[in-house]
Amino acid sequence: GPTLRWGIAPVSLMADDFATSLSILPPNRHRIMSCVAAYQSHALAFADRHEVENVYTSFEELAKCPHVDVVYISPLNPQHSELCHLMLNHDKHVLCEKPLCMTEEQVNQLLVKARARSLFLMEGMWPRCVPAYHYLRHQILRNRLGELQHLHCTLGIPISHRRLALYGGVTSDFGVYGMQLALWIFREVPRCVKVSGRVNEDNVDVAADIELCFTRGKRAFIEVSSEERLSNQAVIQGKDGCIKMNNYWCPTRLITEEANYEFPLPGGEQVTHTHYHNRMGMCYEAEEVRNCILKGCNESEVFNHNESLLLANLMDTIHAELGVGDFAANH
Repeated sequence: GPTLRWGIAPVSLMADDFATSLSILPPNRHRIMSCVAAYQSHALAFADRHEVENVYTSFEELAKCPHVDVVYISPLNPQHSELCHLMLNHDKHVLCEKPLCMTEEQVNQLLVKARARSLFLMEGMWPRCVPAYHYLRHQILRNRLGELQHLHCTLGIPISHRRLALYGGVTSDFGVYGMQLALWIFREVPRCVKVSGRVNEDNVDVAADIELCFTRGKRAFIEVSSEERLSNQAVIQGKDGCIKMNNYWCPTRLITEEANYEFPLPGGEQVTHTHYHNRMGMCYEAEEVRNCILKGCNESEVFNHNESLLLANLMDTIHAELGVGDFAANH
């Protein structure tokens, strides 16, 4: 099939990992054609590392580049919405890092535009694409755990208040991983959300305990913190068994009572260093994007538009409850 031509907007550590993950796929499937950075030196350094032909210093220029089919967007979270609109307006398909937007209303506007223009748009929920997640779903469908009861997951990594503010807080940055896992496992819309947490003097959430309630008493408990290191593990409990995942945003091992199942990262021995943990797994997401675009789909079934809307709705609910950002005044 044809080569999918990528634009990178902008150059970032995450984009560097994404480009590295593409490098282990067959060369005729993906090619990075263009990249943009505010500083030309940054763009040129990226272009040099990843053999990129076109280098720009404005998003507008990249949006107009005729050699790009799809754009990978990974700036700071509050800029996602604006950049997605720009790229869709210039008829580019879009893969955007999570969260797609900062509010449900913004997500809705984007999805409407992508559908109206028959363009592919996906929120970068890359854990959904890795083999361990598909194996997990397979085990649940085969009823290996019996009736599902609850999910417990934690994600805590100490990060500075300044950096956390840039990412829009701990629920936006960390909480989404546990919430998308709950939706993947239970495959239904939560009936209620309970949340407690801590917000700093800048109205940014620094820690949160989130409980999602589902039908038949099923529950997901998600603990996130930017102040302390937590176990960073997910435990899925059913009536007849349980599965544990370490680093559940890109697990390489599932632990059950009978056995451990290994899912080594692709690339084997030739895997080069990535800035973020296990990011070589993003190559599965790139393949999913390519398959969807070649089939003429405007969304992916592994993480579809309705789930992006649902996640944004849950996010708004949690932010309102905690008094984060614009919700602080009403709190």
